[in-house]
Amino acid sequence: MIVDKARIIKGIDIIDRVNQNTCSAQNNAGDYTDNAVNIDISDPQIIQRIQMTVMNITGCRMFEDEIVDTLCRDPKIDDIIIIENQECAGLTEKLDKCGISHRLIPPDKIANLYKSAKNNDYIVTVNIMPLSLHGDPKHLRDQVYGSIKRIADFSDGIFLFYGLCGNVLRRIEKDLEQLPCPVSILKDDEGRIVDDCIGAAIGGRKSFLKMVSGFNRKSAIVMTPMWIKNWQEMFQHSGFIESKEEIGMAKFVLDSMGYETVVKIDTGLQYTDGYHEMIEEFADTFQLNILEIKGKRNIINGSYADFRDKIMESQPISDSRDSFAEIANEIESPMVKTA
Repeated sequence: MIVDKARIIKGIDIIDRVNQNTCSAQNNAGDYTDNAVNIDISDPQIIQRIQMTVMNITGCRMFEDEIVDTLCRDPKIDDIIIIENQECAGLTEKLDKCGISHRLIPPDKIANLYKSAKNNDYIVTVNIMPLSLHGDPKHLRDQVYGSIKRIADFSDGIFLFYGLCGNVLRRIEKDLEQLPCPVSILKDDEGRIVDDCIGAAIGGRKSFLKMVSGFNRKSAIVMTPMWIKNWQEMFQHSGFIESKEEIGMAKFVLDSMGYETVVKIDTGLQYTDGYHEMIEEFADTFQLNILEIKGKRNIINGSYADFRDKIMESQPISDSRDSFAEIANEIESPMVKTA
């Protein structure tokens, strides 16, 4: 049986954490030495941990629809674990509507998932981060880094549904490369991290520049379904208004900044109800024109599928980049996988 030594050791470590024991093989520096433990790979618990793969998705709530779509489309997923917090309600509601089976687990119980997992399972854990973090870029960075460090011991890979977000996440893969599992973030086809949720929705920086060449970018505010649904909260976190109810102040700010158009990105996703109606209401409230453009899913689907295949040892990229990734450039009705 050919296995990855690091994966064996990580499996032992997690089993020990679950049993609340201290691993005697750990040296003073907190690392495992090559000959520190006599590994019995016939141990059922160790074999189970070796043969399962756990991907964590950590993402901003603004990417809620894209995360739901990812979970709906990926045929390789055997189990979905939502880390319970104040931000996950929308995600779980949409998964329920799609008929996608999932479990809610409190953060302090995440290690228990290894007790119930089956051999060869591909498990996805999901941690949704709050929109309020956008009000303070440094705080956003600290919270995202901290969340990743806490979940790393229980993951084989961590995929971030985030962009640069004011450049505070530009070094995240490098900064966290010493963690016990790899970290990856949304990138375009040239390997550049996307700027933000808008950049991801339209296919990256080149697509964004092509898009804005068709209108005056400075006079347009660009929306996705989750952005328009949460515009009042985002305006508040951005400092435009002090409370969600200050519609008059929001109108004053948009007028002062010269906004004339609201750009509706057709993401091809239908998980947020009333998208067009919310756009129309926003445009009517602030006396804006509406411009609709087609989005792309190549960055979301391609980045995720590539990283998933990288961490699934039994699924080489050349053979397993399935239809999930191939539909990336198409806008079509969402595929729903029933439990």
